[in-house]
Amino acid sequence: MDTKILLIEDNREVVETILFIFSYHWPEAKVVFSYMGKPGIEMAKTEKPDAIILDLGLPDISGFDVMKEIRLVSNVPIIVLTAHTAEDSVVQALEEEATDYVTKPFKHRELLARVQAHVNRWKLNEIRTMMERKIIV
Repeated sequence: MDTKILLIEDNREVVETILFIFSYHWPEAKVVFSYMGKPGIEMAKTEKPDAIILDLGLPDISGFDVMKEIRLVSNVPIIVLTAHTAEDSVVQALEEEATDYVTKPFKHRELLARVQAHVNRWKLNEIRTMMERKIIV
């Protein structure tokens, strides 16, 4: 199964860093990205990613609002990657069903490991769901 990661992040340096990390350490994963929240929501619907890395501080719409919109249509893992370190932000993100929360600056291999772990659990759960529905025999 191919793996697709959606990155919604407005900082070009962070985008370039994450693209490099994935291309070097997990080249089988395809990373698509948006610098804005609203197009990111649309990409979450059309691209059908296996995980989303989401910044909370986006220029057009709050990352919290992006997460709420995505959660209306998908339970894909959402890993919040943000400079917001306040406990209130962490709690709010987790209450709004973020799968994980990583603060900037971040450790490259740790972020990659977290995304891989969530993707693996997501894919396993999808397979189990299909088997339960007798889609896979």
